[in-house]
Amino acid sequence: MRECREEELFITIESLRCELLEVAQQRSLSDRTVVELSERLDSYILLAQNKMMENLRSRTNQRPAYR
Repeated sequence: MRECREEELFITIESLRCELLEVAQQRSLSDRTVVELSERLDSYILLAQNKMMENLRSRTNQRPAYR
C-alpha cells in the first residue's frame, strides 16, 4: 500500500513539473499562476523527501545489531 502512495506522489510531482514548465514558457516567472504552481510542486517534493527519509530511518532501525 505504501509503495502505491509513493508512486502516486511521484506521478503528481512529474505532472506538476510538466505543467509548471508549460505555463512558465507562456508567462513571466513572477506570474501568480507560475508562482502558485512552483509552490505546490515544492510542497510535494518536500513531502516525497520526508517519506524517503522516513523509509531510510525505518530500514536503518530494522537492521540487526552486529557484535
